[in-house]
Amino acid sequence: MGCIASRANIKGFAFEYMTSGRGMALGDPGPWLCSGMTGGVVYLKLYEELGLDIDALRRRLAKGAEVEVVPVNPGEDEKNIREMLTKYIDVLSQHEQKEEADAMRLLLRDWQLSFVKAVPKRK
Repeated sequence: MGCIASRANIKGFAFEYMTSGRGMALGDPGPWLCSGMTGGVVYLKLYEELGLDIDALRRRLAKGAEVEVVPVNPGEDEKNIREMLTKYIDVLSQHEQKEEADAMRLLLRDWQLSFVKAVPKRK
């Protein structure tokens, strides 16, 4: 557990040089997160049982990244999370992955406790 890349689903540099849009990581985003990110928003799933709390996600930010990890809020964040998860649930359901779809439905219920977001720092 000392090497953050050892349990990463994304092997590094997730959302590198992102300039706009939305992204979501439902697992460990790996090291060097948001390197060079200047725009957009990335929603990050909290997995406290795996040690992925807000502080661990902040430690995964690339050195020198001009990004902050902050709580999500009702409004635009809720809209984005619901839209992205609903589309993912639809795909899972179409491919008969009921258990996975049900797990995503639980995230829709607890979206505000389940996610934080990475956004460029305000200047």
